[in-house]
Formats: sequence, C-alpha cells, structure tokens
Amino acid sequence: MSAPWRSIFGNDRPVEVEIGPGTGTFFLHAARRSPHVNLFGIERSNSRAAALARAVADQGLPNARILCADAACVIEHLVPAASVRAYHLYFPDPWWKRRHHRRRLLTDALAAALARTLLPGGRLHIATDVPGVFERAMRTLDTVPAFVRVANVPSPRTIATVFERKGLCRGALIHEATFQNVGGTHVSVAVQVSSAAPMTPAESPS
Repeated sequence: MSAPWRSIFGNDRPVEVEIGPGTGTFFLHAARRSPHVNLFGIERSNSRAAALARAVADQGLPNARILCADAACVIEHLVPAASVRAYHLYFPDPWWKRRHHRRRLLTDALAAALARTLLPGGRLHIATDVPGVFERAMRTLDTVPAFVRVANVPSPRTIATVFERKGLCRGALIHEATFQNVGGTHVSVAVQVSSAAPMTPAESPS
C-alpha cells in the first residue's frame, strides 16, 4: 500500500473509497461486513460527514475513515496512483435543473483520475435512479481507455439507501454498472438495470 493510506489507516489492507456516502447506509455496513478492508468516505456535506464520523466512533469501526471535502479534488490531486481497490458511487446528487447540470460529479477529469488511482483490476461501481445521470456517466466512462464495462457483476449493495428508496417509491428504475480497470484496450459490454435493490455482498449509501 502507498504511504498516505498507511499513514491514515496504520496498516496495509486494501482500500475502497465511497464518493458521497451521505447517511452512510452502504459505508457503515461495508465497514462492519469487511473488517479486513479499509473504507474511506469522501463527503462534501459538513453535517453528514460529522454524523458519519460519530457513527464510525460509536460503532467502533477502526477500518473506516471519513473526510469532509470535494471528492473530485481529493481524487484528482491527492489519491496516489494505483492505490484503490474499488470506488463506490451511489445515487449522486442529480442536480435536476438544466443550468446546474455542469455541477454533476462525474467529469472527464474525474473519470481519468478514477482510472489512474485504481489498482490494475480495480473496479468502479455506480448506481443511480436518474436516467440522464446514468447515460452521461456511461458516455464519460466509455471514453476512458483503461475502463472496461463488465456485466453480471453482483452489486456490493444489499440494502437500499434513503435516496434509492425515494426513487423506487416514485417508480424509478435503478441503473447500475461496474467498470474494471484493465489499463489497456477498451471493450464495452452489457449494463445491468434493476427496479429493486440488489441482494448481494454489501449495502447502499446516501
């Protein structure tokens, strides 16, 4: 493991990063379920980051850390290359108004930074209930040569987030995809779309 992660966690266990853990549904569950994995959450909201930090302390999760910061800035400028095993991006703020679309998180620069900081074979897991957000994310990630979209990958989530439940209540579909860092030729394959929270190895955030 790179020195920065070792200084943060005090060990050489694999690191997974959740971008925007929100209320921490996925983050806290994943930390409890996988004590051998270091979970690092980057949350822009001061209040949510503080609440999550308190939950991490109350639940005694030595493998979890929360940073209140802009995720794109941290990943693009501070995360070491080839040092993250997986990124989790679930139900990001859709910025509904057209004039705010430019604020949506997944830019070309961030997509390139995600590929650069993932380990070879590392994965990026994405889920959203907003078709426009999903379509833009797929277009952006499909331009990164290091990323291959992989099909039939069990979602790391097993419990719906607050925002996911709201989406399901209004009849929205849950759009999901997993990309793997292959560092070479790009090949794109099928995407998974579901209308209910997948039941597999973890949970959901926000």
